[in-house]
Order: sequence, then C-alpha cells, then structure tokens
Amino acid sequence: MESAPAPTVSTLSVLHLPAIGALVRRALPVVVEGVLVPTGLFYLGFWLGGVWGGMIAALVWSLGALGRRMIRGGVSGLLVLAVVTLLARVLATALTGNTDVYFLQPVVGEAALGLVFLASLPAGRSLAHRLAHDFVPLEGAGASPRLRRVFAAITVLWAVVFLLLAFLGWYLLGRETVAAYVGYRTAIAAGVKALAIAASYAVFRFGLRRHGIRLAFGAAPS
Repeated sequence: MESAPAPTVSTLSVLHLPAIGALVRRALPVVVEGVLVPTGLFYLGFWLGGVWGGMIAALVWSLGALGRRMIRGGVSGLLVLAVVTLLARVLATALTGNTDVYFLQPVVGEAALGLVFLASLPAGRSLAHRLAHDFVPLEGAGASPRLRRVFAAITVLWAVVFLLLAFLGWYLLGRETVAAYVGYRTAIAAGVKALAIAASYAVFRFGLRRHGIRLAFGAAPS
C-alpha cells in the first residue's frame, strides 16, 4: 500500500493535502489508540473496580502506548493529551483522598489541557501543530514559518476553549445537582467543542490565505 504523498508548499504557495479518504485512514488508528481504547478501558475498569480501577486501566494503557511510540518514534499528540488528562485526574483523586472528586476531574483535566496548550507555544512547535500531524502528513510543509504561525493561533484558540470549559464546569459543579451538572456539562462541552472545531478550520483557511497559501486536496500535480 503506497503512503499518501507528503504535502508541500510549492512556488505557487499551494498546500497539497491527501484526499479526504486518505486522511480518514490516517486519523482512525490515532483516534482508536488515543481516545477510544482509553475511554473503553476506563469504563471497563470503573465497572470492575470503581473510579480507581477505571483511571488505572486507562492510564496504564496510555502510558504503555506513549512509551511504545517514544521508542518507535512518532509520538501522538492525542496520546500526550490522554496521559496529561489522566494524570491530572489521578492526582486530583489522590490529593483529596475522595473518589467523589470524580465529577471534578473533567474540570481539572480541561484546565490542565488549557495550560499544556499554552505551554507548548514557547517550545517552537505548538500542540495544535503536533496534533495536526497526527491526522495530516505535514513532513514537507510543517517547517514553514507561515504554517507555524497559523498553528500557534489555533493553539491559543484551544487553550482558551479548555480553560473556559474548566471554568464553566467548576461553576456548574458548585451550583447544580450531580444529575443536572452531568447533563448541562455534556451539552455545553459538545456545543463549545463543535464551535471550536469549526473555528479552527476557519482560522486555518484564513491563516493560509493571509500568508498567501492556497489549500488543495488530492495528490499534487506532477
């Protein structure tokens, strides 16, 4: 099976990305490894051993997957996020000594993610840039300073989103019943993240145009 061609920023300033089908095939294993499997293991562990069982099951998988990626190369940004979130939840539960803090854990995790997004900016490669590489092969174009600036803007956007969700979760947790909190938080998080995804795409397209780059899907013409 031939690998999808790496995108390039040509002399005509066109960013060529693989076809949508190729992008989906690239993204699916990343989502399974970094999101679906840890989530499934958390609920399995939660059913078998409570909150601690769920957290330990998901954390062991995520740390093992991250270690394997570090040895073989190609660390997934989604795995990094999963490990950061799970570690924040484990620390929150351990420090309080109360598993009821489970409902506070998404707040802690989202606050941690917001700070991680911000902390990645001075490192030279923003977290949004790393996450984009999980889904889109950017080997040829990823070093472009113009693209790095676009991904830096998207990183700031998601940092604000996660910090906002953390604040809203904390606010609701102190004022609503558990049942209402879970319902409100789920609906708000889904709506805010959907808007953030749309905004990220808009920022990406606008940023490329602003820097004189046109986006095209499919193999670059020979």
